[in-house]
Order: sequence, then structure tokens, then C-alpha cells
Amino acid sequence: MKVDTSYANISESLNFKNITIEDGLSQSTVEAIYQDSRGYIWIGTNDGLNRYNGYEFKHYKHDKYDENSIANNYIVDIIEDKNGYIWVSTIGGLSKINPDTDKVKNYYSKEDSGNLSNNNLWQILCTKDNKIIASTVDGLNLYDEKNDKFVRVLENELPSQYIYSVKDDLYGNIWVGTDNGLIELNKDLEIIKRYEDTIGNSEVYNIYDDSKGNIWICTLDNGLFKIKLDDKSIDNYKNSENKFSIPSNNTKDILLDSKGKLWIATDKGICNFDYEKEVFTTYNKEPYENNSLIDDETFCLLKDSSGLIWVGTYSGISLFNPNSNFIHFKSNPYDENSLSGNIIHGIYEYDNKTLWIGTNENGVNVINGDIIKHLNKENSNIISDLIEDITGFNNYVFIGTNEGLSVLVQNDDKGYTITNYTDKDGLPSNKIRSLFIDSKGYLWIGTNKGLAILDVNNEKIIDVTYILDNIGVSDKFIRAVYEDSKGNYYIGCFLEGGLIKINPDTKEYKIYQNNDNDSISNNSIRYITEDLNGNILVGTSHGINILNLSTDKFKHYTENDGLINNTVYGILVDKNNDIWMSTNGGISKFSIKEGAFSNFTVTDGIQSNEFNGRSCFKSKDGSIYFGGINGFNVLNIDDIELSTFEPKVIFDNFEINGINEKYISNIKLKFNQNNIKISFFTNDYKNTKTTKYYYKLEGLEDNWSVTNSNSLVFASLAPGDYTLKVKTITHHGVESEESSVIFTINPAIWKSKYAIFIYYILIILAIYAYANKVKKLDRLVNKRTYELRKEMDKNEQLFNQVLELEKNKNNYFINLSHELRTPLNVLSSINQLIRSFIKNDKFITIEKLSYYMDIMDRNCNRLLGLINNLIDYTKIENNNYIIHKQREDIVYLVEETVLDMKDYIEEKGLELIFDTDVEEKSIICDKFDIERCIINLVGNAVKFTPKGGLIEVLIEDLGDKVKIVVKDNGIGISEENQNIIFDRFNQVVDKNSEQKGGSGLGLTITKQLIALHGGYICK
Repeated sequence: MKVDTSYANISESLNFKNITIEDGLSQSTVEAIYQDSRGYIWIGTNDGLNRYNGYEFKHYKHDKYDENSIANNYIVDIIEDKNGYIWVSTIGGLSKINPDTDKVKNYYSKEDSGNLSNNNLWQILCTKDNKIIASTVDGLNLYDEKNDKFVRVLENELPSQYIYSVKDDLYGNIWVGTDNGLIELNKDLEIIKRYEDTIGNSEVYNIYDDSKGNIWICTLDNGLFKIKLDDKSIDNYKNSENKFSIPSNNTKDILLDSKGKLWIATDKGICNFDYEKEVFTTYNKEPYENNSLIDDETFCLLKDSSGLIWVGTYSGISLFNPNSNFIHFKSNPYDENSLSGNIIHGIYEYDNKTLWIGTNENGVNVINGDIIKHLNKENSNIISDLIEDITGFNNYVFIGTNEGLSVLVQNDDKGYTITNYTDKDGLPSNKIRSLFIDSKGYLWIGTNKGLAILDVNNEKIIDVTYILDNIGVSDKFIRAVYEDSKGNYYIGCFLEGGLIKINPDTKEYKIYQNNDNDSISNNSIRYITEDLNGNILVGTSHGINILNLSTDKFKHYTENDGLINNTVYGILVDKNNDIWMSTNGGISKFSIKEGAFSNFTVTDGIQSNEFNGRSCFKSKDGSIYFGGINGFNVLNIDDIELSTFEPKVIFDNFEINGINEKYISNIKLKFNQNNIKISFFTNDYKNTKTTKYYYKLEGLEDNWSVTNSNSLVFASLAPGDYTLKVKTITHHGVESEESSVIFTINPAIWKSKYAIFIYYILIILAIYAYANKVKKLDRLVNKRTYELRKEMDKNEQLFNQVLELEKNKNNYFINLSHELRTPLNVLSSINQLIRSFIKNDKFITIEKLSYYMDIMDRNCNRLLGLINNLIDYTKIENNNYIIHKQREDIVYLVEETVLDMKDYIEEKGLELIFDTDVEEKSIICDKFDIERCIINLVGNAVKFTPKGGLIEVLIEDLGDKVKIVVKDNGIGISEENQNIIFDRFNQVVDKNSEQKGGSGLGLTITKQLIALHGGYICK
């Protein structure tokens, strides 16, 4: 059947990258943009000044409480003078910023604060001889650097004192634009010419010298003027109904790009001017298009050092590359005469004239010159509008869709007959994913479930999926088929099945899968083709692979090697054997000869950084087509000019242990200032998000490393000398010079060179001292041997004393056992005697019973005394014994205690004498404990004094002390035993005496009780 078609025009588009308040701008309305000598972009908005490095914004705002803030937030112009100062004109004063220190100096209309003629400024100019001239709404001002203030000039000589613009031309003449016309001055500010008869009273908003002998005048009400400097002739360009006229008479800014094309900012978009044809091409904001101009109301233009153009608008900034090497075509939803859709699936050129463009859901576009026809299910019997691939040969066009295959055969009347094929006709699946025409004219059809061949001669489809089954391939998703120049077939499996090579003559096959460095880089195959040398090129989900058939080994290239993105959708080889690839990150060109990549992104004019599979084609004339998610691109390799712009890497900020430093080059840091963060940027603003930096820190590493970040962090650096080198490479392969920063981390003082020198001296001294020490060693050994012998003798004596002490301790416990057992035996005997009387029914007289009770009472008291002594001794040893002190008369206390014992002493046949040299003596003591001590001492004297002996108790007043003496004339104590009688476990017993030792605790407790009272006891 004959296909019904509609006709449309197709036009080229520009791609814009937009920056808005969401990206960090202080405010959206941008009226001034400037790039300083270091590479920063300064942006003036209606609410503050911004400094941009491609990654982040630094804001400068007015703060009435901060003297170091700018004069006003409404910025109208920005320049840099020859000294590197940034001048910012606002509607409330003029600010000068020192970018090294961020110090701000403001100039106002008051005489003592700047002497400007008015605070409301417009443009500011730094002339070629470094004069600063500021225009205001009331006068022109010249900067007096010596006195740091401004002087008003030409107060009565201009047509108006409301001055918008002031610019100098190539010859140094100064042009002044007012709200009432234009004036030309020489460099000495003398009037050369008034343009009242030509420019008239137009509001001259801006002035530009295009370096071609023309001065361009932007007006707010009268369009654009061009003044030829040689003859002063003037052309006026105004808006008209002609679509090639300037879009508005309200013009704000103008500049020349690096290709010599003039760009103009208006309130109705931007436009460029063709000098030869004298026509304007306008670019406007396109609704719902992210890559169009952000707003039609434009204020200012900037060409940065790389040639990129920045457009300041009411809604933000739009950037674009005017030197696009790519022609971009896309759909316009408001124009029926454009592509039917932007998501391109399949590109094919028929007979070198007609271009077939498939879309993902809007059918096929058939383009012939500037005529486009839409082919879809509504106007034809094409099987589906969801196109996956397109190819053809002779008068056949094959369209693979998501619902089957459509074969179009051109008729003699230029119409087409369409035949559709589905799984009912032999396809493994209706979801076609790839098409390929082999050298025999067979159509290979890859689907998501297998592979088929269409013989167009008999119009039969043969399912050849069994080939995959026979060789053990389970992945039936066929994304690519290719026949090389030697007749071998290659089948690419998408679901990790790898690459299959089949020789149809020998029936031999080989499956290539990722398993080592010489194998294919990834098993997900997306595209297969061949270069001019017969190498097989394979695009995968992880880079491009080049199969050398002579070695049967792969060489693969990924992002690490310079490929812009690892997902390779399409591969085309140009006449120079350079490889062009579409990816998820843009287009890469690989030069096999040079082994280098050149990359292209949106800023180079491509439709988007993201492309689609099966959407590439090389025409017979060498033109290359790539389709993506925003239309398609056409390029002629002869027209491709790689940018030679050499970028710079600029160090932006330094942090040492988290503290910001302005610069650290050639400084010495302390040993603990070893955590360093260094931020940097490049003045190539085309692709900052994908910019790669190469760096190495000499002193730490010798090899270059790569990072996508614009900052590096070095933690816990060891002391030493360091040089950080950073460089970048543009997407077009131009390498920057190395930027470097040198710093030193000093060692800790104990690790410094001086300290190490001292350590060496000390070591030498130590060795010398050691040598002398060895000489003395023999003498010391002999001396020490002698001392050791003496020590051994002493230890032997001590050992014998320990043995003696242990023996005494054993004797003590034996005596204590006897002391306890004696009263217990007596009590037990009396108990048995009384039980015997009771058992035999014998009568016990009261006298007898009283006698026995007295014996029991004495032994119980004796036993109780022993136990109390043991308890008290334990308390004293553990510091738990409590004494209750109060003021007592010690003379009376001792005398009463001794007299109570008088009868007991005299019963023993002893004489007792008590004597004192003071009648009364008051002391602080525990009455009970003092009585106990006296009784123990006197009782001990009674025990060891024979009958007829004498015991004396004496009291002596020693002032703040009192001395109590207990004397006897008993058996006495030898001199060597006098120091141990108060020690635990030691008793002195006369072996010839009838008296035996007691428990031995009495004197020990006595000594400790006296010590608790702050006294002492001695022989």
C-alpha cells in the first residue's frame, strides 16, 4: 500500500546548561558576570555577589553590622583592575575586594568615604592604562588612587549625567552611554565626538568593541547600532516582522565568540548575528525543555577563557558552547513539523538521501532534506510505533519493533508496501532487539528469546535459535549480530552470555567470556562492528573491546583509560580508522594510532549525555549519526575541531586540622599539623561534574592517581617535605600544566635533626661510659661477691631467727592450749564429781558445794579472761578496738587499782609499796583500759617474784606527761630478752622456776593499749 505522510520542517537546536538558585546562587536575577585572572566566575545578582568555581558558591552580602561587607546587595557590574582587585558596582555604593584576603573597601558619595557623585552606580571601567572610571545615575567619576577616592569629571559636558555605560575601544578611546545619547572621549577624557545626529537621545545601555573595526551600541529603546570606526558610518538594527531580525529593540549586552560570531542579549532571548548575511538567529526559552535558555529576559553575557558563553537572565544563568561541532535535531511539541519524538531507537539512511529515524513510541520519521514524514500505526499498517532498530538494503527497509518486524519495499511510485512478521510467522519472539543484513542479503533478527533469519527472496523466517542450544548458550537475548570481512559471524548476548563467534564454513565456534585480562571485559554485549584493519570492536556494559583476530586476544578500554563512560551503546569507525562511541556519559572518539580519547558532552552540542542502543549509523558520505533521549546528532568528522584550550588547575582552599588557611605553599607546619585538606578547581567550566584530576603527593607516592573530586584529604602525614602536583585533562584531550604546592611538616622536637644529633652524642657518650663501666666491673664483682657473702651470713642469721620465732610461736600456742585446757579440765572434773554424787544419791553439804562453786567460778573467770584477751588483741590488730577517753585523776586511778590488789599480793607473801611525787594529776584516758594495764603489769610482777619479795608502784610527774613504774625483785629478765617480752609469741620463762608462762597476751595487749593512748612502755 501507499503510505500516507505529513510534511514538516526540521531545525537545529542549541544545548544550554542552566544554573539557578537551587544550585547555590544567592538570587536568580543575574545582571553581571565576570571571570577574573585566576579563573573564578563572579556573578552579580539582585541579592548579593557570588564567586563560583564550578563546584560551589561563595556569597558576599551587605551587612550593616559588618564593615567588611559589600556596599549593597543589588549588583550591576563587576571588573578586575590591573592589581587584581575586584570592583563591584551596586545601587548603593562601590566595593573593592582584595581576593587574597577577602578584605572589602567601600566607596560612597560622602567626601570622607569615597567622594562618589552618587551612590547609585552603573558600569565601571578599568582602562588600558589602569584608570578606574565609575558611571552613576548622576555623573562620571575618576578614581584617585593616591588619595583613595573619586573625582567627578565632565560634570557639565555630557548630554546627561545619568550614565549607563562606559567602555574603551581598541585604540584606548572611551565611549560613554547615557540615557540621552552617546559620547566618544579620548583617553584623557576629552570629547572627540557627539552622536546626537545618529544615535540621538537613545538610552545607551551598553557598548562593545568587536575588534573588527566596529563599535556596537545596545539601547533600551532603539535596537542595536553598529558604528564603523574607519568612517563613522552607522547601521541600526531593529526588530521587525522578518524572522531573521533582532528579536527586540531592548538590547542589554553583546560579545564576540571565539569563532567570530556576535551574540546579543535582549529582553526576548539571545541571538547571534551573521556578519556576511546580516541576519539574526534567535534562541528562546522552550517550555518543558531542560536544555533550553532558562529565561528570555537576558541581561549580560560573558565569554570565559575556554570560549564558553554565560548568559545572565531573570531566572538564573544559562551556559552554552557556541563552537558546537555537532548538529542537533529534536522534537518540538509545539510544532507539528518536527520529529515525532525525542527518544531515538534506530537510524538508517536509504540511498544516501532519505534518513529513517525510529522513536521509542512515536513511530518512524522519514527525512529527506528539510522534509520529514511521520510513519506510524495511524497513517500506515506498520506493526508498532515502539521502534527498536532500523536497517535496510536495496529498496528494502526493515523496522524492528516491540511487537514484531515490518518490512517496507519501495514501489516505483515512491510509495511503500509494508509486510509484517510476528512469532506466528516464525519469530522466536515479537520483541525484536537487533537487526543485521549479511553479505548474502539475509536479515538476521535478534530478539529477547532467540535468533531468526529472514530470506527476503522467499519471504520466509527461519528460527535459528537451535544454534545457540547446540553450542550450550543459555542466554537467548540477542542484542547484536555482525558479519566480519572474513565471513565470520558474531552474536552478542545481552544477559551475560558473552560473545559468540561462528565460522559458517567449518561450523567451528568460540564463546568469549570474561575470565582474565586478555578476555572480553564484560559478558553483556551491546554492539559489534569492525575497524579498517579487520579488528572486531565490541561494545559492552563495561567498556569497548578490540579483538585482534591474529592473537585472538582482547584489548579493552574503560573509564580508567579515558573512555567517557563504560556503557557503550553504539560504535562507528570513520575514514581515519578512529572509533566513535555513544555512551551514557556522552560521545567518545578513540584514536587507535595515538591511543588517546577525545570526549564530547552536552556543552559540545550533543543532544544529551545519554544515548540509546541500536541508534547509530554512518552514511556513505562519512556523516555520523547518534541518537539518544533528546533527539539525534549529525557530525562530519572533517568539521570537528577539538578545542585547544589549555586549562589551569587553581588551588582554592586549604584546611589544616579542620582550620581554614588561605595558602600553605612554602610554609613549615608543626608535626601535629598533619591532617590536610586541599581544594582546587579548573577554569574549564564545560564539564565540572565529570572533570578528572590527576595528582601525586611527592614525598608520599611516586605514581599519579586520579579522582573526580575537587578536593584531596591527607590524614596523619609523617614529617617530611611534600610537593602536591595536580593536573587535569580536558574532554578533548588537552592536558594542563601541573599546579603544585610545596609544604613541610616538621618532626616533633624530639625527632628533629638537632635532637637526632644530640642522640648520637649521647650514644657515643653511653658507649664510652659503658667501656669504662666494663673496666670497673671486675672490681665491682669482687666487691659485690664479698658483700654477698656477708649478706648470706646475715640472711642465715635471720633465717635462724625466723626458725626461733616459729618455735616460739608453736610454744606459745602449746602454752595457750594448756591455759585453756586447765580450767576446762577443772570444770569438767567438778561436773563429773557432782554427777557422781547425784547418780549415787549422795548428799552434798552446802560447804562442799560452795567450795566446788568457788573453784568453778575461778576457772570460768580465768577462761573468760583468756578469751577476752584474744578478742581484744584481734580488735587492736585490726584497728577495730575503741577506747573511750575522758578526763581522769591518774594518781587516784592507779592508787585505787593497786590497793584493790593488796590483799592478793600479801597472800602471796609479798610486800607492796605505792609512792607518788604528786597528789593529783589529771589526764585524758580510758579508765577501764588503764586499770587493765596496771593489773597486767602488777600481776606479771607477782607471778615472777618469790615469796618475801617486794613490788613497788611509783608515779612521777613529767609536766605534760606522767610516768608509772612497776618494779619487783623477782627472777628478772636477761638483757637480750628485755626487747621481746612485749612481742606476740615471745615469752621469757625460767626453766628452773616453778612458775610457768601464761598465754603471753597480757603484756602485748598492755603495750598496744598504752600506744593507743599516745604513750609507750619500756623496760
